Amino acid sequence: MRSVVPLVLLAACGGGSGPVPTGERVGAGLSTALAGADKQRAPWRCAALDGPTLVDETLKGWKLAGHTLTADATGDFTIGTIADAGGAAPATIAALARIKPKLASANLVIALGGMGTTQAELEATLGAIAEKAPYPVVALPGDLEGAGALTAAIATLRAKGLIVIDGRLAQRIELPGASIATIAGASADSRLVAGADGCAYRAADLPSVLGALTARPGLRILATAEAPRITIEGEPAGELALTPGAGTEIDIVLHGPVSIAASKNRTGGRDADAIALTPGSADATPRLPGGLHAPTAGLLSIKGASWTWKSVADSQ
Repeated sequence: MRSVVPLVLLAACGGGSGPVPTGERVGAGLSTALAGADKQRAPWRCAALDGPTLVDETLKGWKLAGHTLTADATGDFTIGTIADAGGAAPATIAALARIKPKLASANLVIALGGMGTTQAELEATLGAIAEKAPYPVVALPGDLEGAGALTAAIATLRAKGLIVIDGRLAQRIELPGASIATIAGASADSRLVAGADGCAYRAADLPSVLGALTARPGLRILATAEAPRITIEGEPAGELALTPGAGTEIDIVLHGPVSIAASKNRTGGRDADAIALTPGSADATPRLPGGLHAPTAGLLSIKGASWTWKSVADSQ
C-alpha cells in the first residue's frame, strides 16, 4: 500500500476549475493507482499481434522477419514436436539425448511448452534437443516458462551457436505446403508458474489468428502449449477458445499434453477436421499422474496435401 499513497495524495491535491469533493478525487486516484498496479502484474499477452517481433535475420535456410518464420525450402517437410520435460532432472536430460536422434528427419522442431521454469532448466532441456541439430527449435512458452527466463536461455543458447527461436515472437511459420499459427502460454493467469512474467493469451486474441490461418493455402496447423477441447476417458479437457469453430478451418492442432500419453499414429489431409495431436510428456520423472513412463515426442510429416503423424519414445 505504501506505493499507492503518493498517487492518492497527488490526486487529492490536484487543481481544477471547480471544487471536486475530496472523496471523489481520492477515489479516482486510488482507482488509477490500482489499475496501474494491475497492469504491471498482468502476464505477457503472447498472442497479441502488437507484441514484440523477431529480429530480422536469415539462419541456415530460414528467414525471420516481423512475427513470421519462413522456410527457404520446397517439397516434403517434417515437423518434430516435444513438450513437458518439466525441468532438467538428470533422467529427463538423458532421455532427451536418446530421443534426439529419432528427430533427425525433422526440418523443424517445436517445443510446445512445459520445458522448465528457470533459465538453467530451459538451457538444459532446449539445449539437449538443439545441440548440433540439423533443424531449428521454436520454443513456445507454456504454463511453466517465464518470459525472462526463456529470453535469457535462448540468448545463451544462440551465443553457443544453437538455433533456438522464441515462440512468443514467431507467431506464424510458413513451410512448403503448410502454414503454422502459434499460440503460446496459458489462458488463465492462475496457471502460470512465473506469475506476471508468464505468458498468457486472451480469447479475444484468437479469432484473428484462426481466421488468418483458415485463409492460408496448404495444410493449416495450429501449434499451442495448451490443448483444444478434447475428451479423455469420457471427461472434457482442454480449452474451448483453442477449438476451431464456425467460420474457421484448421486441419491439425499440435498441442502440449493433458496426460502423459502421446497421440497414436494416424494420417490425414486438408480436410478441416482440426485433428488434435500431442507428443505427450518428455518428463522421465514421476512428476505427473500415471507414474514413470517412457518419455515421448512426435513427428508430423507433410507430403503434398497429406500428412502422417508418428509418435516416438525413449528406449534405454
